[in-house]
Amino acid sequence: MNLSPSLLLAVALVVFSALYALRAWAPKRFGIADRLGASAESTGLLALFTVLHFATGWAGVPVLLWVASVVLAAGGVAGLVLRIPALPWLRGRRRLGLRIVMLSIAGVLCALVFMLGAISAWG
Repeated sequence: MNLSPSLLLAVALVVFSALYALRAWAPKRFGIADRLGASAESTGLLALFTVLHFATGWAGVPVLLWVASVVLAAGGVAGLVLRIPALPWLRGRRRLGLRIVMLSIAGVLCALVFMLGAISAWG
């Protein structure tokens, strides 16, 4: 079997989608613990889908990998939708300021990824 970079990136997307679904359905210890974290992880996974859409030559990758990653991500979203009423907006944490700064930086990076994706789709 030929392990091309595109195939490895597609497998990585499936792994991250599975981790997202697992954290969305998991209890508090391993799962997503607040709404801010849920939105951050969802945005991050969407940015990963966007980057890998343009970075991967999907012609050489089995379609099953793409379908599996989409199904796992959708399952994760379903889990979050069911859990969102029970989640607090922010969980109590000692380093809340650092968390907000890091999430803000990640949000800016994701926005840049989405802008570059939109620009490349138009051009």
